[in-house]
Amino acid sequence: MELNPDNRALCAPHTILDTVAEQLADVDMTLPDYCPNIEKILKCSLTPKIQSRSLSGGQLQVEGICTVNVLYVDEEKKTIRCCEQNVNFSQHFTVRDTPENYVVLTKTKPEYINCRALSPRRLVIHGAFSLYARVIAPNKTLLYTPEPGTLEARREEISCAVLDSLCQEQFTLSEEISIGDKPPIEAMLTDSVNACITDVKAVSGKLMLSGEISLKLFYLTNVETGETAKTDYILPFNQIIDCVGAQEDSLGVTDCEVLSYDIRLKNDVLSEKPLVVVDAKICVTREGFTTRTEELITDAYSTEYAVTLERENIGILAEVIPVNEHFIEKTTALIENCRLSGLLDIYTDSVTLNITPNEEGLKAEGKLNLCIIALNEDGFPVFIERSCEYSRLINSASDCNDMLFPCVHAGGVSYRLADDSSVELRCELTVTGGAVRSETRRVVSNVVIDEDKPLPDDGCALTLYYAAPNEDLWDIAKSHRTRLDLLTAENETEDAAADMPRMLLIPKI
Repeated sequence: MELNPDNRALCAPHTILDTVAEQLADVDMTLPDYCPNIEKILKCSLTPKIQSRSLSGGQLQVEGICTVNVLYVDEEKKTIRCCEQNVNFSQHFTVRDTPENYVVLTKTKPEYINCRALSPRRLVIHGAFSLYARVIAPNKTLLYTPEPGTLEARREEISCAVLDSLCQEQFTLSEEISIGDKPPIEAMLTDSVNACITDVKAVSGKLMLSGEISLKLFYLTNVETGETAKTDYILPFNQIIDCVGAQEDSLGVTDCEVLSYDIRLKNDVLSEKPLVVVDAKICVTREGFTTRTEELITDAYSTEYAVTLERENIGILAEVIPVNEHFIEKTTALIENCRLSGLLDIYTDSVTLNITPNEEGLKAEGKLNLCIIALNEDGFPVFIERSCEYSRLINSASDCNDMLFPCVHAGGVSYRLADDSSVELRCELTVTGGAVRSETRRVVSNVVIDEDKPLPDDGCALTLYYAAPNEDLWDIAKSHRTRLDLLTAENETEDAAADMPRMLLIPKI
């Protein structure tokens, strides 16, 4: 006989695709007529931007563009100039199953870029970046519960975090920014856009989001003289998105990703300074959890018939802790074969993040790449790159062993010219995500009772058993085919193990 148990379910996020593909970005670039000739290339960089993602028919299709930016010194005025060109890319990934509810996460990481000048106006660029893709869907694990009165079951009570909502939504934010009292913008040189969520409230299947977009610009204020300036903007935003199953008391982990962005100048006839127009495509992903108590069946037996137990290992999220930790990373950049007369801009080109568990909890570590645009003692622009490794223990995740949506953001960079050959740098880093404590338990998934095989009667009217120290009473009851509650009642004990060598009376059913 196969029992029909009253099944319960634990729901958790499950990764059904986690892969990476290399994308090439090859460009044969000729400078437009308005750009002066190149004397020296300072920096060549590529910025991948995701335009669309779609999952259908077992294929995940990712489309985007890669912006190649060349920062150089012009031949005539010895000032900083730049030129850009976009390269389209497309990549598809095979997904085994297409679930009803899922979210797609994509990340990009520049790998290398080589730039060679064929002439003062023509460049050949070869680069590559990694495109990471993940698909996450809810996964239900059924918990076995025997019918009352049929079996003796060993139960273990646990506290666990159960996934109650999984949602994702994309939206575009458009802003027009006045630079105010900053020097006017004549041409933009470098830019970056980052976004973060500052507050989330769940109300009746919807999420009310508050967040910020961080915009950084380095630009020319005068093309003729080559004067530069930089400016930072913080743009707050509010957004309401649908999230089926979201509850007010649920604990959520949110990921905020800038898929793509566009920055351009807009001339205003009423102002002498052009406006900065920012269009950013944002993707917000949310996993919501409810903490509850559940019972696991770890063993079972029948006092009347032979049984066959089916077991399985199940994963449990025992704890989920939102992480939002700030810290400062310090380093010193030594400048060789060059004396600096001034610094024009310092920014982070890229920052990597690896989360590794250790005895103290979770450690965030990676590499930070810092870029310095400066002037040498002759007033000639120079570009300096330095990378440093960082490692930091996440204080709020001391008992955790994994992280959901791990992400690191580089904030402002401050500096001090220690002397004419070194720069002391301080960079603000923020690690976000959801630290989790994952556990694996071996449980009973099903029990088959063979009614054709009744257990034989041992013929004993009374059984006395001499228990060893700390011997498990459950094992004693199981081996003698009696009920645990009768055994403990007969011997006036509630302990799970024998507290000392003692004689036990085994009740007969």
